[in-house]
Order: sequence, then structure tokens, then C-alpha cells
Amino acid sequence: MMSPAHALAAEEPGRWGSGTGDSNVRVDLYLRDIERLTREKVRNEVDGPWFEYSLVSICGGQPGTPNGDDLCGASFIPCSTTNPQIGAGPAMRAYRREVNRAGAPQSDWTPLGVTCLPDRLPGGRAALTLALVQQVFNETEFAVPTVNIQPEGDVTLVNLPTFFEVRFPDEGFGPDEVDTPDPARLLGYRVEVRPVLRSVTYHLGEKSVGPTRSLGGPHPTGDVRVTYTRPGTHQVRADIVYTGQFRVGGSGWIDIPGQVDLRGTPVTLTVREAKARLYTS
Repeated sequence: MMSPAHALAAEEPGRWGSGTGDSNVRVDLYLRDIERLTREKVRNEVDGPWFEYSLVSICGGQPGTPNGDDLCGASFIPCSTTNPQIGAGPAMRAYRREVNRAGAPQSDWTPLGVTCLPDRLPGGRAALTLALVQQVFNETEFAVPTVNIQPEGDVTLVNLPTFFEVRFPDEGFGPDEVDTPDPARLLGYRVEVRPVLRSVTYHLGEKSVGPTRSLGGPHPTGDVRVTYTRPGTHQVRADIVYTGQFRVGGSGWIDIPGQVDLRGTPVTLTVREAKARLYTS
């Protein structure tokens, strides 16, 4: 029987850190190790030895136990969205045991190590990966912002400071509003996701403001303002960039890779020129 997969002499850092999570779990079964196990499986298909593989969550459990698929806050900490040798997770403990040609066990389970590539292991299964969470998050019905303008009525005057403020509609999910996608889309897991405001860019006709994290505000305290120099009509809007977070199994919030760029709903702003007139009684 093959010995447990070797650990690398030097860790390969990724998005979630150096490979050690808050539960002191370290990834030691990398893509190259799994590829070696796969080649070994192909070589042994005719004459053996044959092995059965099992994956268990790092959050607890043993092969065959009911909670072997549970996920927790540590499930993604040792993984990496940028290093394919580590993988995006979730982190799971890999085991194998020798079986005969008919599949009957011939030995006890032997630990191979911790991997963040559970779907690549021989006999591996679909796992709740960051890629799947990202896909579902990107399909969220996001709140598309509009802008409120002061002076009210979407009309302003030349040389008059005009204030802009982002408004989110009731429809859709805006910053920090929690959505719970259908678990059937996430392999049965109850996952919560939320958009996180990354930036807003205001397109205001004569000028643009941003990217900024400011949502603007009303007169006189708002920090997104324009003083127009000539009359005209402008389609003003606030484009937003969301990032995302998710949590599962009682974990804290975990960042989702990537971002979502949305074009804001435009508002027509009319700029007029005030003219002085003399009246006689």
C-alpha cells in the first residue's frame, strides 16, 4: 500500500493565506499528487492492487459517518483561488483502502492528506467549490442603483451646486443584504450570499466622480456635487461594482472571487440658466 502523499517542502501561498487555516489544517495533497494517484489507478486496473477512495470534511467525521460532508468556517481557509496546485476548495481529508477486484474491503482506511481539489481525486465527487458559489452569486438579482438629485425635481441651474445621492430600489439585493439561494443549486448546502459595495462611479454630464465608496448625500452635506457651467440636458447615473461574500455551516463571511459591474439606471437632469429681469410697477 502506498504511503500517505508527501508534503511540499515549501508552501505555495494563495488567496486564503499560506496554506494553514485557523484550525491548523495544512494542505498536503496537491494537484501533482492527485495526478500521480490517477496514473497509478489506471496502471492497476487489470492486475491491482485496487483502492477505494473517500473524502471527509475537515470539520469532523470519518469515512462513512453521517457528518462527513459538513462544511464550516475552516473549509476554505487553507485553499487558494489563484494557485491551481492547491485548488479553490473546500478542503477535505482524503482516505483510501485496498479492495479486491469485486470491491470488497481488504484493509482499513489510510489517510492520504488534506486536499482542496476533492473533485479531482480518483472516485471523487462534486463538491461545493468557490467556483460554484461564485456562479450562483453572479446570478443574484442585484439592486441596480439610481440617483436622487437636489435641487429636487431633476432640474437645476447654472452655477448652482447640485448634489447627488445613490438610492437603491426595493427590488433586488443591495450592499450587505443577505440572499439564500436554492440549496438545490449548491449541492444541497444552505449557503448565504451578500453583495458588498466595492465602488460607485457617477456619470454626471459635464464630469464624472469616482470610482468612490461614497454614496453621496443631500444638500448641504453631500460630498458628490457638480456646479454646471452651461444649460443643457444630461443623462446622469451611478454605476456600481459589487464584490461578494458567502457563509455556510455557521462560518464567518468568506470572500467570493471576482466582481459584478452594473450600469445604473439613468435619470434625466435639466440644467437651466437663470436670467435677471427688471419689472416696473
